[in-house]
Amino acid sequence: MATSVALSVAVFLIVLGSLGTASAELGAGVQKVEVKSTNGVPRLLLDGKPTVPVVFFYNTDIPGPESDRYLREQVALARDAGVHLYSLPLRCPRRPDGVTPNYEYGKGLLDKFLAVDPEALFLARVYPGPNWSWKEVREKTIPETEQARFADGSTPGLSIASEWFRKATNDDLADLVSHYEASDYGKRILAWHAGGPYHEMFLEDYRQKGPDYSDANRAAFRKWLRVRYETDTALRAAWDAPDVTLESALLPVFDPGRFPMRGKGRDALIQVFYDLPREQNWLDFSEFTSDVTADRITEWARIVKETSGGRKLSAFFYGYTVDLPGSLAGHYRLGRLLECPDVDLVASPYSYMGRFAGEPGGFMCPVDSVAAHGKLWFNEDDTRTSLVDLANLPEHFTLFDKRCADLHESVNVLERNFGSILAHRAGTWWMDLVSRGAFNHPDLWHMLRERKERYADVYRDPQPYRPEVAVLLDEDSKFCAKDDWDTNYWTMYRLRDESAKAGASVGCYTLADFLANIVPACKVYVFANAFRLSDEQIGAIRVRLDREQATAVWIYAPGYLGPHSVNAENVARLTGIRVEVADAALGSTGEGLLAGESWGAPLTVSPRLVVTDAAAQPLGRYRAGGQVSSAERQHGSHRSLLLGDMDPTASVLRRLFESAGCHLWVRGGEIVQTDGAFLMVHSGEGGVKPIFLPDGVAAEPIEAEVVGRSDGEVSVRFLPGDTVWFRLRGPDGGPR
Repeated sequence: MATSVALSVAVFLIVLGSLGTASAELGAGVQKVEVKSTNGVPRLLLDGKPTVPVVFFYNTDIPGPESDRYLREQVALARDAGVHLYSLPLRCPRRPDGVTPNYEYGKGLLDKFLAVDPEALFLARVYPGPNWSWKEVREKTIPETEQARFADGSTPGLSIASEWFRKATNDDLADLVSHYEASDYGKRILAWHAGGPYHEMFLEDYRQKGPDYSDANRAAFRKWLRVRYETDTALRAAWDAPDVTLESALLPVFDPGRFPMRGKGRDALIQVFYDLPREQNWLDFSEFTSDVTADRITEWARIVKETSGGRKLSAFFYGYTVDLPGSLAGHYRLGRLLECPDVDLVASPYSYMGRFAGEPGGFMCPVDSVAAHGKLWFNEDDTRTSLVDLANLPEHFTLFDKRCADLHESVNVLERNFGSILAHRAGTWWMDLVSRGAFNHPDLWHMLRERKERYADVYRDPQPYRPEVAVLLDEDSKFCAKDDWDTNYWTMYRLRDESAKAGASVGCYTLADFLANIVPACKVYVFANAFRLSDEQIGAIRVRLDREQATAVWIYAPGYLGPHSVNAENVARLTGIRVEVADAALGSTGEGLLAGESWGAPLTVSPRLVVTDAAAQPLGRYRAGGQVSSAERQHGSHRSLLLGDMDPTASVLRRLFESAGCHLWVRGGEIVQTDGAFLMVHSGEGGVKPIFLPDGVAAEPIEAEVVGRSDGEVSVRFLPGDTVWFRLRGPDGGPR
């Protein structure tokens, strides 16, 4: 969760900033920082030395003696555990004149870390551009046209599309980086983590209030349309609007029934996709919003590189592909960032869905595509541990109503999270979001010191993650979904979390990377939301699946939004299985391979696809009407399985994965992470549980209570919420 400054902190910043700070005696620091991919593993290099990407973030935005105490105590614990990378909000308020930057304030914050850990190095989270301390903000001289504006007339701040914001922010970022890089503190800063006007790079409150209807956004949208369509004739044809012009096009009309975004339940018929061409303006606006957001990020990345002489990294929050609902979220151009040579680090909090014991703690993004492009993903781990001191908690933090129950759950949840970043070759920062001691216990840091050694092993002998199952997410198809909440929840959130509980090794990539042959060969490909595909994409998908003789699992309405029409024929071209549309309630009962299973979202949707292909083997039927909802057949040289329902359970996926030859390490819904050299298993329930090993593989416990062994099976005793670790050995006794 990105930090924000409470209004009550403003006076504190002005006063403290005006006092100045004494510069610390700084050591050698680092001259050049890089992320370089070695054998498919992105490695953080400090002056050429591989360094495990583990960071401690402390929220210095919350003032007071308790905050200072928790900073000192936790930085000391990090230091003693061998962690010397830190992050913080490196604020730069203006001095009382509202014009002169007060760099001394930020240097004073860095000094607090350096006083405890003289080896401290920093990922500096910065907020360039206008803030409360700027003269223009105080005197309210920023033009109203540049303010983001909701349909109800309220404003959350500046519009990201504003050219005024763009210039002010670009100049401020360049000045900020230039100043610090020229100072003694420059060699302590590894990366510049920039963002704005909302640091997580999506419009604040868009889920509640909808789009930005500002003059600045309208002007930028029209500019985007001119590039996309070039002529009024082309725009009119696309929008089916005979009177629209490139100069007069408006932002989509506010739909009061759509916001705030929410689930609709079974009683309402949900229109899943935009009605094209009638609602093409919404689809275009959604693409524009992601494009302008990516434009800002790539521009800031270039500024960081140019201003630092290419010696420092750029970092950004982006790629919340799974967790952000709505086509207009602005986060669906991750592919552009991954292709940008100036972008190094991409980050998000780990999912707020399923964080506690026994749950997956999933990534928000297609994390394995990030590594495949040589970029380093960072999970922001703001776990609500049992250690958080709820006394005097700032009242504007409302997400701490539930915490880990005790120290045991806290440690094991953090272990589960570390297993995730280790397998997927990502980084993490432990984040004390509310500055109240979330990580203030030596047991947490003892665990981290030990697990860091596993990551050091990966850096010494880099081997890429090679899952047997790839879940594929399509950014372009997210623009097509008119239904903001339910479709995203059941085809993205739930699919990610249920696949994590299926027992196989699972990766997550973009569909674009599958088409570009960047995704490694897998036994199973799960097409989560491949709703809108071109003729070329359909052909390329079939060619690759045939070449690998793989199994394709298609979710809900694959290919339904074809290149020239919207109909069920497109689904058959892609999957080889003929279907027709029969709108009604979802919810399926299995048969054949899936006999005894029950799955499906509690929704009534349009379109709902039913299988009519007599040559396909039924796998399930809708409970409402009895038509075939799911089926399989051979399609060319690959196996095609169509699940017309949303929300296949872990049990359904487990059967499908196993039928395709995937190894299942567990069968009870436990969370598994493995790269072939280590195995991590996390369980919410206690008891003795079996772990199943592939032929010829031995498992040596790193931290696990083994109570029995038999051929290909290890029995392990779990306490509720336990995370266990094994080192895997192949038939030759070496790493598998």
